[in-house]
Amino acid sequence: MRDGVEPAPLIHGGGQEMGLRSGTLSPALCVGFGVAAKLATERRQSDHEHVEELWIAAGSSLMTDWIINGSMTQRYHGNLNICWPGVDAARIIAELRDVAFSLGSACASGSGRPSHVLRAIGLSDRDARSSIRLGFGRYTSKEEVLDAVNRIDAAARTQRGLAA
Repeated sequence: MRDGVEPAPLIHGGGQEMGLRSGTLSPALCVGFGVAAKLATERRQSDHEHVEELWIAAGSSLMTDWIINGSMTQRYHGNLNICWPGVDAARIIAELRDVAFSLGSACASGSGRPSHVLRAIGLSDRDARSSIRLGFGRYTSKEEVLDAVNRIDAAARTQRGLAA
């Protein structure tokens, strides 16, 4: 923290941690966070390049019926949210249980409601329910992304009665 900045306590109580919060920090968690920060710093550029390669591969593999939700420029490229209006995305998930993807964010899973984020960027409830979210990063291979996109596309085409 910058000199002269005094943060307000997060939790009032026992006075530990210089009066900022009660309780004692776990040394193992502190060390783990430090190692994670060090790795993120060391791998930032290579991770960025890898995610960018995956983004390009996934986007170029999408058939013309899919729409990428959200901005093409103001986004994290490790998150691909796509929509094929009229497709039942929940049915595609049920058909492809060995592919890791979702209908929306983890914080809204199981609610049965369309994504509030997709609605906020202008999608109708119907289009939000026709949307799929793929996430990828350091541990995702290009082959995995291409396989997932191709299988999702094939399942959507089958559902719509189109040749896969």
